[in-house]
Amino acid sequence: MSLVRIGDMESVWDDLVGIYKECWAHKLHLPHYAPETFGERLRRHAGEPGWEAVVAYGSGEPIGYIYANRLTGSDDRWWRRTRPAPESVVAGASTVAVKEMMVRGQWRGGGSPVGCMTCCWVDGPRRKPR
Repeated sequence: MSLVRIGDMESVWDDLVGIYKECWAHKLHLPHYAPETFGERLRRHAGEPGWEAVVAYGSGEPIGYIYANRLTGSDDRWWRRTRPAPESVVAGASTVAVKEMMVRGQWRGGGSPVGCMTCCWVDGPRRKPR
């Protein structure tokens, strides 16, 4: 398994959408899970500050991903939905919000999700997982 850090959503669009469609195949007929809806979410998330993905590949094929954004302080949409509101020291800390994580079924249980998360947290800029 190899892990690739990506800051450009377009370069992994097909890989992310392909994994998503396979993982949610049983619910793609529902509006929230439709590939078009996922695409809208992915584009919105990728447009937020600090978007980054880690994509796992096995034998050259995409097997899973995690993507996250850097939270930008107390005015960030993420913190505005938190009740009670976080203290400024928490909201002002270097914090990352995981937005999505998927691993194809046949690769679950073998360490792929942990590898993606480790690469995202440990090998990246020093961030505090949230």
